[in-house]
Amino acid sequence: MEIRNTKTGNSLVIDLKVGASLTELNLDGISLIDLPGNSTHALSSNPYHPSALLTPWVNRVRNGNYSFKGKNYQLPITEPALGNAIHGLLARAPFTIVEKLENSITLEHAYNGEEPNYPFPFTFRYLYTLTDDGALVITFEAQNTGLTPLPFACGWHPYFQFPDTTVADLSIKFHPTSRFISDSQMIPLKEENLQGKTEFIFSQEKVDHVFRLEPMANHITEFVDKKHQRSLFLEQSSIQFPFLVVFQPEGYNSVAIEPMTANTDAFNTGDGLIELAPSEAFSGQIRLSIGK
Repeated sequence: MEIRNTKTGNSLVIDLKVGASLTELNLDGISLIDLPGNSTHALSSNPYHPSALLTPWVNRVRNGNYSFKGKNYQLPITEPALGNAIHGLLARAPFTIVEKLENSITLEHAYNGEEPNYPFPFTFRYLYTLTDDGALVITFEAQNTGLTPLPFACGWHPYFQFPDTTVADLSIKFHPTSRFISDSQMIPLKEENLQGKTEFIFSQEKVDHVFRLEPMANHITEFVDKKHQRSLFLEQSSIQFPFLVVFQPEGYNSVAIEPMTANTDAFNTGDGLIELAPSEAFSGQIRLSIGK
């Protein structure tokens, strides 16, 4: 499904069958989305999970096991190599069109509690809007449609690239307070204070961490193409989305920049976990734009 803003020329393509995943994004004539792993895997089985929606949990639940309101649940192990449940339930679920306008589209998936170890119904909506000022705004909305509270988190897993660049040309700037060092299951083991560090240069260090962000109404992450002196700006409320994963996959010239409402394994640690009461809704936005 393609959406185009005829005023700006910006466009995007979404795969409705696979989690309403963003498979193409062109802003200011720049093709920004990478799908690492797609040369050998279909999007529905790609181990890199490009552009995946992460909900109702983000990243991993250790051993697939968690407790909520005094009851224990065992999720399917969807990351067999590390023994975890990974990336929620909707990353590869089909979405339907609620509304399509000239510059925007609203998509929905109604989860009816069909996974017995996440028996909490909710409806999730994505709204993609290509604005007349040249940005992409993505709105994430979830509503508890069940009769009991539910544990909830939300995140997004895109990989961004700049054409005609290598890892040596790329850096990222944002405002973390700390980063998490992971154990052998890629679950946070300890939190490391970053003492004001705001820039990471991919040619100088390996980056694959969850970061805790400074709380700001408008946190800006700048993904920098030093070769062409241009940047992709990702804006989020770091009060709503207080975590950011940054991951540079080996062998590729793209970087995953993942806003998240909760930390990895929040179903067990409670770090950032949201509890939605019956009929209660969550809504958050992310804005992408090009600048210099």
